[in-house]
Amino acid sequence: MSQLSKIVVNGTYLQDQASGLGVVNQNLISALLNFNQQLDFTLYSHSKYYQNHYPNQTIAVTPSLSPDRGFSGHLKRFWWYQTNLNWQLKKQQANLFFSPVPEGILFPNVAQVIMVHDLIPLKYPELNPKWQYYYRYILPIILNKSQKIIAISQHTKQDLINNYKLNPETIEVVYLGCDRNLFYPQPNLQILQKYQINKYFLYVGDMRFYKNLSRCLMAFDNLPFNDYQFVITGKKDNFFYPEIQRQTEKLAAKDRIIFLDYVPTEELPSLYSQAQALVFASLYEGFGLPILEAMACGCPVITSNVTSIPEVGGESVLYVDPYNIEDITQAMYLLITNSALRNNLIHQGQERVKSFNWSTTADRIKQILFNN
Repeated sequence: MSQLSKIVVNGTYLQDQASGLGVVNQNLISALLNFNQQLDFTLYSHSKYYQNHYPNQTIAVTPSLSPDRGFSGHLKRFWWYQTNLNWQLKKQQANLFFSPVPEGILFPNVAQVIMVHDLIPLKYPELNPKWQYYYRYILPIILNKSQKIIAISQHTKQDLINNYKLNPETIEVVYLGCDRNLFYPQPNLQILQKYQINKYFLYVGDMRFYKNLSRCLMAFDNLPFNDYQFVITGKKDNFFYPEIQRQTEKLAAKDRIIFLDYVPTEELPSLYSQAQALVFASLYEGFGLPILEAMACGCPVITSNVTSIPEVGGESVLYVDPYNIEDITQAMYLLITNSALRNNLIHQGQERVKSFNWSTTADRIKQILFNN
């Protein structure tokens, strides 16, 4: 590509109350927009933040395209990609379209690069039956029409190869980053007082069943200590929270299991910093950002030995079999009783997280875009 090649970026997933994929998009897109050499980025987004902070680079789109609108938003985005956006790409004489989510154009007027985080709709189609059809029939066409595919882990790359029979050479692995300006040790007693918590294990994420929260709570219930709490951050949705709540009511430790609902991003570092450990024993992850966030804040991590998680945790976390409740209980017990182990995990985690930052992630993606 020549100097100042025009790159159009899909920013329809940018949200005000972001979690998971929304957090990834915020950090990655902000880092990309701050590059001012070689590539000329234009962002399509309904986000008022980006419209205000990057007015010369952001083109406003209708909020009806937001992922907050559920599957109807997805259908509107899909139609928008194929029609209005595809026409705009040609009109603007763009060189490339980059989508940091697994959505794109079936017959693009320009080259496109698509980022895939995981294949959860194929792995767990019961979560949202409608999504599985998109991942099964539409996404493979989009990926085959893409110059490059970016996977966020080797595990996701292998999933793509196994499920879609893609050429491995078309898939680049780029690990995600951690915002060290936000996530660093910062204990704050006011946060503990606000949420009425003291000594606690922490879970960060949503409540979909593959996150394995129910087994983690049963493991906590088996601990021979009655002075610890299990604190859960994550939106109390109408689909998965009611079932977790029903399961919690059956546990002896139910009064010590605290559902905080959605927690503002700026409060998360203090919650990580003062936790006994993060318990993140998920059954499936494309990456696992909470692991990095916890390590950056000096919080030991108990996590699973499956899928992409060992790529993130390395040798700096305490691994468990996520299907074995006793194994999870034992890990929590160790991080209460073995201070040497806990301190070692804190030190190793803070060293490990230095390898993951958003500027490196964005620079790697910039090079992929520049070469396509």
